[in-house]
Amino acid sequence: ASAAERVGFDACYVTDHPFPLARWVREGGHHALDPFVALSFAAAATTRLPLHTHILVLPYRNPFLVARAAASLDVLSGGRMILGVAAGYLRSEFAALGADFENRAAITDESIDAIRRAWSGEEIYLEGRYFRAVGNVLAPRPLQRPHPPIWVGGNSQQAIRRAVERGDGWSPFPNPSASAAH
Repeated sequence: ASAAERVGFDACYVTDHPFPLARWVREGGHHALDPFVALSFAAAATTRLPLHTHILVLPYRNPFLVARAAASLDVLSGGRMILGVAAGYLRSEFAALGADFENRAAITDESIDAIRRAWSGEEIYLEGRYFRAVGNVLAPRPLQRPHPPIWVGGNSQQAIRRAVERGDGWSPFPNPSASAAH
């Protein structure tokens, strides 16, 4: 991260594969450090380099915990967080994590909305299909206003729709053609 900052890179990023199949890794996949832990190390070693999750698979996690981790990183880094998110495509990883593969697109949409609301710093009430808040509040708020940018990853029609409707940017991402419908 410090070398990337020194030579003028626009950002550093990490991806998200908390528990992939060994076969997927052997066939060209990869392991990944926890995105928030890795980017915290990058933040500590740099002063201006933006810190980007490229991408964080939202259906693997509760959106309020994501909002908290991202807000914490944004505050501790002086406002350098970019939250790159996607719905994910590795059915086996979803199964291992107990995450809902079939409803991942709807969960991702609802998660983005919940994260934005949590970042407001106001008491929120949310009665969603997957998540609920009944007067909860997140503090501290992220430093960036109105919030850190949310970039939506993926090349599918759903991902592009999500980027337009809910994102602040788009992260095209190479993925298997079988995931294009989601």
